[in-house]
Amino acid sequence: MSASITVLHVHRHTPEEVEHALAAVFAREERPRALRIEGTYAAVLARAIDPELAASYAYVILRPHLAAQWTPVLELGNRTEGLDVEISRLLGGCAVFTTFVYGDVVSGYRLARRGAEVDRYASDPTALHNTAQDAAEQAEPAESELSAPAQLAAWRGHPERFADLLPPGTAPEEFARVVLRPGWWDEYDAAATPAPARGDDEAATAAENDDAEGIVDETDRMRCIGLALELWGPSEYPFAQDPEEIPNKVAGPAITVAYA
Repeated sequence: MSASITVLHVHRHTPEEVEHALAAVFAREERPRALRIEGTYAAVLARAIDPELAASYAYVILRPHLAAQWTPVLELGNRTEGLDVEISRLLGGCAVFTTFVYGDVVSGYRLARRGAEVDRYASDPTALHNTAQDAAEQAEPAESELSAPAQLAAWRGHPERFADLLPPGTAPEEFARVVLRPGWWDEYDAAATPAPARGDDEAATAAENDDAEGIVDETDRMRCIGLALELWGPSEYPFAQDPEEIPNKVAGPAITVAYA
């Protein structure tokens, strides 16, 4: 079953500190708090996704795993552009690593640090690009085709920029090769490299093999990203699924906050 979820992970800060940062962000936007509740994950999640809740922005803040230094924050309402950057800025420049998956279409991450975005990755940047253009409804003249390669490259992902956040023994280039490149990026790179001449039969066989190898489960990729950085723990990353499917006993106690 495909999933759509966005999870911010705040490095070395408590849930209470993250909650205060969220409150500061929405206070500046003059958006009143519509809900604040603590309890088991299942209970607070039910309130956060209640269709009767008069709030546009809702977050479930979890306790960090005992084996991790990241506080997970599930973003359940409207997407708040730049929220990770603002949280980083308000919490002394800490790292905020955001993972996301949108069904079977695309997965990826964003990393904010020292109050600025320092890296981003999308498994298929054209999917995000098309979505952004649809949302803009062509309010401005279309950008030239010459700018497209640079736009795509911005979503390539550069794990060397956060090598210090990777566990010992995890090389950034290996992380990129195994987790980030399979699928769209491998095809993009291959298209930019002239292939050796082949006979018709050999070319057809190679094409079939490439199609089989190019199929990547995006929820699995999101899970691998979370595991590689140990965002929840060294052997588990439970957030690559719909929020309702995350086991209560895994998530534990949580806080829900929502804003109008």
